[in-house]
Amino acid sequence: MLLQLARTPAKAAQLAAQEVIPVRGSIQQPEKYLELLKTKHIDVVVDVSGAMADATVLLKQMVDAGKERLSRYEEFGVPNGAKLGFVYVSGMWVHGSDKSDLVNDGDPFTGTEARNKPLGMVSWRPEVERSVLSKETTAYLDTAIVRSALTYGRDHAIWTGFFMEVLKGVKDGASKVSIPLDPEAVVALAHSDDAASGIGAVVERVGTLAGTGIYPVFDMCSSIEGLRAIFEGFGRALGFKGTVELVGVKEGDYLGDALSASTVGDSGRAKALLGWSPKRMSMLQGIDVYANAWKAAFEKGGK
Repeated sequence: MLLQLARTPAKAAQLAAQEVIPVRGSIQQPEKYLELLKTKHIDVVVDVSGAMADATVLLKQMVDAGKERLSRYEEFGVPNGAKLGFVYVSGMWVHGSDKSDLVNDGDPFTGTEARNKPLGMVSWRPEVERSVLSKETTAYLDTAIVRSALTYGRDHAIWTGFFMEVLKGVKDGASKVSIPLDPEAVVALAHSDDAASGIGAVVERVGTLAGTGIYPVFDMCSSIEGLRAIFEGFGRALGFKGTVELVGVKEGDYLGDALSASTVGDSGRAKALLGWSPKRMSMLQGIDVYANAWKAAFEKGGK
């Protein structure tokens, strides 16, 4: 049984059509999903909310639910009852930006002063990650963390503010389009479907990872590619005849700073320990398909 939180009727209907049971509510209105945790056998909760301060609120709710579940086992004399699982979906931007140094998802110092600072847009995440892995949390929950690379594919939502400038250049017949991103950036990427399958792989194993000594944090990355080449390829795919130029990130642009993060890493641990196997190995190799998929989604959304 797969359930997902839905804040609107439209989202609930969309989930139902995909054979997912919608649960109306939000982190601020948790009554329905907390009741489900009490009355249904829910194995794993996955936090893909991207919430900031609310991430700690949700985590506390899950710890309380896990504590209540273990107390109920004890009440009925059930030994070694399975803990509630909790998977926190973070991202590789917590590694910061560095073209020369390899990052490692098995490094417990990620996001601390001992390593590169996380990107400003996600500066709050390392503290949440440490709370997820803390003894205070794992006493009541089996936990793991997925750090997805920058995703692409489908509607490419996070890229839209930049991709639309290229499309505008096509429609205007411009000779040059300037994009406020770092031209020298090399970015860690994962197709959205592969990121989803990576989360699924962790969900399936979060209980068996507990107590093994394996550090339960996994980067999900299928390729490292140049940002300038991606935008040049995107322009060609849309039929842009001019020059696509990356001109550097504007001061105070947290999203541009994050999209320009150079992260050199891999997913060797996820592949070896979880059996994760991404299907799309390069954004550039399929840039025609991905560019036109974005264009179709963008133009449909604008109607």
